Amino acid sequence: MATSFIGRDDLPIGLRNNNPGNIRPGDAWQGMTGENGGFVVFQDITWGIRALATDITNKVREGYNTITSLISRYAPPSENNTGAYIAAVAADTGIPADQVLDLNQESLHDLVRAIMNHENGDQFSALVSDQDIDTGISMMSYSLLQLVNAAGIAVQNPSTPGGIYVWLGIAALYFLSRTR
Repeated sequence: MATSFIGRDDLPIGLRNNNPGNIRPGDAWQGMTGENGGFVVFQDITWGIRALATDITNKVREGYNTITSLISRYAPPSENNTGAYIAAVAADTGIPADQVLDLNQESLHDLVRAIMNHENGDQFSALVSDQDIDTGISMMSYSLLQLVNAAGIAVQNPSTPGGIYVWLGIAALYFLSRTR
């Protein structure tokens, strides 16, 4: 059973809302149960992680494909010390801030953890297990790993019989995965 931090007044709002990325209202996220303090509330932590991983993935696909551009979009300077946020995420992930992200299961996990650390503090982020992060990522619509694997097949074998169908499938998965 997934962890829920609802009702834990001793924790930062991101965890109290099961929203470790502090996602604001505006989209009808799966697993969303309401709003609190200007942020979405999720039924358990895996739904909040799913939302965070989906948001990261969509932003990377939109071209925010470095930590600098991703965090500048995710946590704009009008609301945050974006420079410190970028430095913290780069340090936590070990990925240089201006390197193009090679988004895969491991790097997505690392980005989720790094954002959780910055949003909630390392000591509180540690309350969320790696298993809960992996479960939240696996709950994404048409998970990123499937898209990455499909793209690899299509790139390696573009002229194989059915190759065009792989490309069409990738395009369809991309548009279907844009759901929140």
